Amino acid sequence: MNTYKITITVILLSLATFVNTGCKKLIDAKPIEGFNVVTDKQSYNIGDTVVFSINQEVDEILFYSGKPGNNYNQINRTNEQGTNILKFQTSLSQASKTNNGDTLLLKIATNLKSYDSTGIANANWVDMSSFAKWPLITTTGFVNSGSIDISRFNSADSVYIAFQVLGKQNTATQQRKWQVQNLTLCNILSDSTFTPLFAAPFASVASLTTDTVPYFQFVGWTQVNLKNNPPFSFINANYNAWNVGDYGINSLNPPIVINNKPCNSSGVAIQSAYPITFDPGLTTVKNNPDNEDWLITSPVNLKLVRHDFPSAVIKNYVNTPTKGMKFVKANGVYARYSIPIDSTFKSGKTYDMVFVGQNTNLNQLNQVVRHIAISVN
Repeated sequence: MNTYKITITVILLSLATFVNTGCKKLIDAKPIEGFNVVTDKQSYNIGDTVVFSINQEVDEILFYSGKPGNNYNQINRTNEQGTNILKFQTSLSQASKTNNGDTLLLKIATNLKSYDSTGIANANWVDMSSFAKWPLITTTGFVNSGSIDISRFNSADSVYIAFQVLGKQNTATQQRKWQVQNLTLCNILSDSTFTPLFAAPFASVASLTTDTVPYFQFVGWTQVNLKNNPPFSFINANYNAWNVGDYGINSLNPPIVINNKPCNSSGVAIQSAYPITFDPGLTTVKNNPDNEDWLITSPVNLKLVRHDFPSAVIKNYVNTPTKGMKFVKANGVYARYSIPIDSTFKSGKTYDMVFVGQNTNLNQLNQVVRHIAISVN
């Protein structure tokens, strides 16, 4: 009994020592008092330079120019109805006048419940094929669809974009082979803000260079084979289905592996980059049974908006200044920040330019926001 009491006492003393020596209280973030930013005037011409004077040091200073994409008042905006533009490319081969019953259709639904025959049959599909440009029999290479406005669907929570292949049995020739690639979809707002809707999570300000790139991996392509799904071969190549995964299936978790290639439920090797292909088989194969095969995107919110980001972090925690930033530390001025009023600004408009001063630690943020209205003549 005495030994038990001694052991408990030693443990408690050890814990007390650990708490006093190993768990030090995290220092609070420094308060911000009196942080301010001023300019000599509030009206400028194109070609002028605005010089902002900052009166005191803080850990970090963010700057928002007020231009689209860098508007402080939109840093929490994530949804807004705009203009939704869809683009893609298609190609056609194995085409002749005798298989003119074969076709590729563009369809959109807002109520697809499942990626299978039941879900497709019960969804309300709107045929948008007439709004796109398609390859003709004599066309070689890929054809640009043009800009297809699908804003009529953006009141829905989500939409599904599908390509439906219809192939007709023909004793004279093989069915047509189709390819789809480079699908992009965007939401363009009235302030000209551009948000790509099949893209990586937004971590930076908009860039037309990267935002217009078609990202295969973020679309979530799914194939559904409704007709002509014969038993496949574990030796020869398989056909009559789009070469992407089934719902929830990709090249990393394939249901079938044939000749060391991950395959979908139709035995067709799963593609992980563009182009996506519907192949009805060799040109020598005729009298192929009717095909109906769907290529469908994951659900997408047409109202999704990339929130606005700072134009610049003009000072970071290790005092690395950005372009236009100069430390002064004299006569009541800590630093000056200069920006040119270049052609990206619009004459006759007033910009809400914002400086955010921050002091932080791991779990605390003290912040002051300063707005300065700058008119451009």
